[in-house]
Amino acid sequence: MKILKNLLIALAVIVVVAGIVLYFLPKEFTVSNSIEINRPAGMVYAQISDYNKWGTWDPWMKMDPEAKVTIEGTPGTAGQKMSWQGKKSGVGNITVVSAGFNDFIYSDLEMVKPVKSSGKDMLKLEAEGDKTKITWTNRGGLPFPGGRIFGLFVNKMYGKAQTDGLQALKTAVEAMPMPAAQAPAADSTAVAKSM
Repeated sequence: MKILKNLLIALAVIVVVAGIVLYFLPKEFTVSNSIEINRPAGMVYAQISDYNKWGTWDPWMKMDPEAKVTIEGTPGTAGQKMSWQGKKSGVGNITVVSAGFNDFIYSDLEMVKPVKSSGKDMLKLEAEGDKTKITWTNRGGLPFPGGRIFGLFVNKMYGKAQTDGLQALKTAVEAMPMPAAQAPAADSTAVAKSM
């Protein structure tokens, strides 16, 4: 009987200590990765600003190609929304909150199943001539207690998804032909002098 009592006390101490440790783990997470794409910002923006094109590069969509996906709204504008329901990807949606042409797409992310959670999804472009650096950032809360446990793995999970997705985006965009260079406009003063 004494051994059972000691085991129960030890178990209670472990549970209390584990609860305290979990309580003091981070309440939020931020994961961010970047890649350089050898194409102009307009070509990259065209792929990230339209949820209809995410199937070619988004890691979550590639993970669950059989998921039922619904897209509504105008690409590249606040309110465009993509919802999904799948065996691997669960149930959730992402909605554009704001967009800057050839610059950024900021969205709200909501998961309904398997775990209810919400976060921010941000894709930011930095153009340098015909090259574009894109940074993908995810932020969200880690509610106690389950979210704090998830937080121990979130950097690895989101980090891998981001790098896989960015690499797929780079491959897809760089496979597209460069847009034809526009001829410079005729100099009106030169034309006037020739008349």
